[in-house]
Parts: sequence; structure tokens; C-alpha cells
Amino acid sequence: MRDSTAGNAASRAPKRAIILEGRALWLSFAAATTGTFMVNLDSSVVNVALPVLQHQFALSIETLQWVITAYLLVITGLLPVTGRIADALGRREVFLIGIATFVAGSLFSALAPSFIVLVLARAFQALGGATIMANVMAIIALVFPVEKRGQALGLIGSVVAAGTLAGPPLGGMLTAWFGWRSIFWINLPIGIWGLWGSWRFLPRFVPDPEAPLKRMDWTGALLFLTSTSLLQFGLANWHRYWGMGLLGLDVVLVYGFIRWESSRAYPLIPLRLFRIRAFSRNLISGMAYWVLMMFPSFLLPFYLRYDLGLPVSLIGLSLMPQALTMILVSPLGGKWLNRAGVLWPGRTGMGFLMLADALFLVLPRHAPLWSVWAILVAVGAGAGLYSSPNNAAALNSVGVGDTGLASSLLATQRNMGRAVGVAFASIMLSVVWMMHGLGPNPNHADPAYPLWFYCGFRGAFAISLAFGVLGIWTLTAPDATREGMR
Repeated sequence: MRDSTAGNAASRAPKRAIILEGRALWLSFAAATTGTFMVNLDSSVVNVALPVLQHQFALSIETLQWVITAYLLVITGLLPVTGRIADALGRREVFLIGIATFVAGSLFSALAPSFIVLVLARAFQALGGATIMANVMAIIALVFPVEKRGQALGLIGSVVAAGTLAGPPLGGMLTAWFGWRSIFWINLPIGIWGLWGSWRFLPRFVPDPEAPLKRMDWTGALLFLTSTSLLQFGLANWHRYWGMGLLGLDVVLVYGFIRWESSRAYPLIPLRLFRIRAFSRNLISGMAYWVLMMFPSFLLPFYLRYDLGLPVSLIGLSLMPQALTMILVSPLGGKWLNRAGVLWPGRTGMGFLMLADALFLVLPRHAPLWSVWAILVAVGAGAGLYSSPNNAAALNSVGVGDTGLASSLLATQRNMGRAVGVAFASIMLSVVWMMHGLGPNPNHADPAYPLWFYCGFRGAFAISLAFGVLGIWTLTAPDATREGMR
């Protein structure tokens, strides 16, 4: 693995750093990463409750997806903005507002009297989530000395894994014992600790005088958020004439966004990075990866509920093999990356993901639970092997001074890929149902619905393989292997 980029980046002390030591240092780490844990816990805890929410509100899957999509959509649209605002107004203050907003959004979600209110509350919650995600790593870099910064950033990965791993079993048990609202109530004590701890232990950072809000590209931010919203609304309503119209309008908006950003002295997203072929191709590869990952994440809880008849408490536990395997395999993937470079571990990881989706494609009705676990092990292994090479290839294709910007674009890509993945999984269900003459949204209360869902489930995974091919093709581009890890 090429260490020069990481080493040079680490050796450059961040502007306005306030280096802490001893107990104060690790208390600040615990306070800041509470937000990271809470956001990742919330992202994984909701999927388990999807079948319960469908029954509670009598929804089609096409409509139900918005409880996830609205959250991811707002995060995607606001990530480029919230980091800039924190630079201008003070990172600690904006981070505290982010945690408070996330807690308030969780409270509104728990009290939501209808599905529409729940979706709006999730969007408000995502406003806080975007603010947290955009600032945690920057805060850690500002308080940790150079020699400990790498260790701290690595520990953030462990916090992310812990939140992701705890989500499914905790969500299943809470939903089974206390109802679906409890998966949002759980954020309140966590968030209150994070809010108090951040207020108590994080130092006050001096705002960046070179990043005033008057330089903020508000028009670019509005165009970006609008274009991502139109994409999601268009995909969700692809079978309606006005849905296709939204997609056409989105193409025009994206073109306008590119023209606008190209003319700005201080653009929201500097487009010069996209002229680097290796970076652009690996960004596409990572997008395909996240789309691919969302197919089992979104669809499997329904299969476990409708086809295998598992109670919601066991659905969460049944999803754990994926996260456990990813935690175990990720260090091995990093070592392989050091020895062999980007190409082989990344290609092998995507191959495991395609194998898993192919196995889901042929998974019979009423399959033994161990077979689902075995496939989830393949998903976890693929994710553990692929993610590090893709991130390394993207980051090492840009200069040292652009690593922060590249990291923020990777975060935006990750959330956009997840949102698009949910949309495509829902689309493929509707396509298969329409091919069988059932319409895009058959009645989930019909006794035949489990069979209908199973047919759509298989059709969705047939299409998901195309994203695996795209991910492999773009990751293995010659420029990516030359400019990235060798």
C-alpha cells in the first residue's frame, strides 16, 4: 500500500487545531463519536422494522421505501453544505446543533401519528445526521496530535461497525417487545449523552476566516438538493408518465448544476476532481457497490418475514452474519491491499457480492435459515474486501491537498448509492409484478402476497448483478490501477 498520501496528510496539522491530551482527549473522542454511533445505529435499525411498518400503515413497498429514502436523500443533499457551514460558524457549535436536531427528529419520528409525518420527521432527523457526519472526522483531526490521529480515525471505523452491528438485533428486539416507535426512542438517551458530552468536553474551535458564509454557493446547494430529489421522485414513480418527466427534468438540472459550478470561484463541489479519470471511475464503482449492497439490506427483511415466517425479533438476529463477517474480513482486506494493490482484493470483493446476489436469485421458497446466513457471510466478505481498495484507489488518485474534498465526495456517493439502491430494488419488484399482471403495488394483505413478493424478490436480484459488473469494470480501469495502490 502506498503510504505517502496518508503520511503527508497526517503530518499536516489542521488549521485552528486545539490539541488535547490524556483524559480530556479520549473524553472528547467518546463525546464526538457518540453521534457517529447513533447515526449508524439508526441507519441499520430501521430496516428490521420495515415489515411491521408496512402492516401498521397498510403501505405498498413503493411507498414504504420513503422512510429510508427520505433520510438518505436529505443527507446526500446536505452533506456538502453542513461541513462548509461548520467551517464558517464554528465546528463545535454546529456539531451540537446537529446532535440536537437528530434527537428532535427521533422524537418526532417516535410520536408520528401517520406515515407522512414519519417521513417528514425522518427528513428532519437526516438534517442532524448530515451535520454529524460532516463534522466528526474533522473534530477528531483537530483535537488529536499527529502521532495519534491515525489511531483515532481508525477507531471511528470501529464505532461505525459497532453501530451497524448493533442495529439489526436491537431493532428486532425493541420492535418485538415495545413496538416500532421504540427504535426511535432509543436515540434519545444516546443523543442526550452525546449532546451533553460534546458541550462539556469538546473545545471551542475558531471559525475559519477564509470560509465566510457569504462565499457559500447557495444556488449550487439548491440545484444539487433539487436534482437529487427529482432523481429519487422520478425513480419511485417510473411507471407514471410524470415520473419519467421528472427524470427528464433532472437531466436538465444536472446539466445546469455542472455549468453553474464550472463558473463559480468558490463552488459547492469543485468539478476539477472529476477530470481525474481514476477518481471518477472509482466513484462510479463505489456507487455501484452501494446500490448492490442495498438490495439484500432492503429486501431481505421482507423475505424473512413473509416467506420464512420469522418474528421480527429473529429477523434482526438473522441479519447479523453480514456485519460480523465484514468486521472480521475488513482487516484481512486491508493487508491484502497492502501486498497486492487495488485490483485483486477489490475485484474479489465485488465477485463475492455478485455470488451472493446470484444465490439470492436461486434461493427457494421456505429455504432453511442457515442458507440465508451462508449467503450473508458472502455479502459481508465481499463488503470487507471491496470497500478499502475502492476508497484507497479514489483517495490516492488525487493530490494531498484534495483528500478532504475527495473524502466528502465519497461520503456523498455512499449515501446517494444507498438511496438509489433502495429505489432500484423497489422498481424491480414493481416491474416483475407488472409482468405478472399484478400492477405495480399488489395488496400486501392478500394471502397470495408472500408468493408475489418472492417472485419480485428473485427478479430484483437478477437485475442487481448488472451493478456488480459495472463496479468491477470501473474499479479495474487501467488509470485506477496505475494511479492508485500498486
